[in-house]
Amino acid sequence: MNPHPKLFQFERHATDGAARAGAFQTAHGPLLTPIYAPVGTQATVKALTPRQVREVGASLVLANTYHLYLRPGDEVIAALGGLHAFMGWDGPMLTDSGGFQVFSLGGQKGKKPLRTIDDDGVTFRSYIDGSRHRFTPERVVEIQQNLGADVAMVLDECAPPDDYDYNTRALRRTHAWAERCHAAHTRADQALFGIVQGGVFPELRAQSAEFLRGLDFPGYAIGGLSVGETKTQMHAMLDVTVPLLPADKPRYLMGVGTPEDLVEGVARGIDIFDCVLPTRVARNGQALLRDGKFNMRNARFATDPAPLDERCTCYTCRHFSRAYLRHLLVAKEMLVATLLSIHNLHTMLTIIHEIRAAILAGEFAAYRAAFWEARATSRA
Repeated sequence: MNPHPKLFQFERHATDGAARAGAFQTAHGPLLTPIYAPVGTQATVKALTPRQVREVGASLVLANTYHLYLRPGDEVIAALGGLHAFMGWDGPMLTDSGGFQVFSLGGQKGKKPLRTIDDDGVTFRSYIDGSRHRFTPERVVEIQQNLGADVAMVLDECAPPDDYDYNTRALRRTHAWAERCHAAHTRADQALFGIVQGGVFPELRAQSAEFLRGLDFPGYAIGGLSVGETKTQMHAMLDVTVPLLPADKPRYLMGVGTPEDLVEGVARGIDIFDCVLPTRVARNGQALLRDGKFNMRNARFATDPAPLDERCTCYTCRHFSRAYLRHLLVAKEMLVATLLSIHNLHTMLTIIHEIRAAILAGEFAAYRAAFWEARATSRA
């Protein structure tokens, strides 16, 4: 008898246009959607403890298969009880397949690429020591099963968004690899998601969505966006893709997550987001606000007693001034990365929680309009 009869079921609680509020059941609890996942690439959300991540409002975190395979190794993590125990996170967790990281190893113009792709898989050099490694669809599934995240991803090929011939070839591989991942995956407490690719070409996106739908994954990701295309192109691809995905399965927009992306992605039917942006810009001294951002190196903050955002209830805004945060940044104190990361993630998570509440109340269209009006006013 299945001890988790509702595992991986997606229940829609409310809709408002294409926007949905729902719940996706995992072995470590439900994902209440729409949901935003902080990124913990190396099994840590940088500068924060798991307790701090939970306190800012996160219930899902993402870790990176490529990086954890290279160091400390998936077998090491499995022997230590899996990724949840290893990093001290008891909530739902998602791992990506490493497809995007392999794409990024393609090299810039004039530089030798660090990976080669063939129909069977990908051979690449470690960024740590230059050692040679091989990812196949089956190996990527094995690694993620060893890691033990609640949601795993198929191996895909992320192509340059505007190269039609490349995307056509990559799509054939992505679909063949999805079939192989589907066949290789055996872990009953882990959901394997398919990934739609196709660049900025509507016919390829539609083809990919239709093919992957036929494999009946528990959820579907949309990859290959926010990799150089315009926001207009991104939205157009979502407009094409999302309606072709099953309404009773969650939809995950990979690696995308500015405040504007949350609002516009949800408006097009996206349920799950992740992005390194909030913690990455925090380490560079930027504070995200609902309607813009601050560069805390700016001299005007040197004697400013105000919190980052008068409306914010995060730990940072309740206890520290802009002047103090700028002082930490200029003095190169590590604490500034923690305090700005707390604020930035709290801002993103507050927005996604407000979006869910607006959908449940049937007021998302009004929320979306007010969001854009506030941003226009702040820039006036």
